Amino acid sequence: MVRDRLLAMISELPNVEVVGQADVAFEAIHSIRRLRPAVVVLDISMPGGSGMYVLETVKKDRPGPMVIMLTNFAHEPYRQKCLQLGADYFFDKSTEFERVTQVLRDLPAPVEPCPARQP
Repeated sequence: MVRDRLLAMISELPNVEVVGQADVAFEAIHSIRRLRPAVVVLDISMPGGSGMYVLETVKKDRPGPMVIMLTNFAHEPYRQKCLQLGADYFFDKSTEFERVTQVLRDLPAPVEPCPARQP
């Protein structure tokens, strides 16, 4: 339900295109590496792993995408850990949900995908 609401909000933004989504951590990593989006929205809680693992993994790739963490686990230790792992933004789903679209709206248009990675 949250993902559907987020997709609806993002789809209304000019110059923003949703290029993929994933239900589980390994699928998210694979899709991010294959699709090379400029921005990724992750939740800390994901089946088959955690969003923090996905964050850490994709931020090791250079250049990595901008990552927005959107979660119900918005406690300070989680915030600090996500920022340490490279999150660009960290928002609480229950109180800061709309900030995701504000960040996307404020990006310079058009935002290019990450360049192809060298083997």
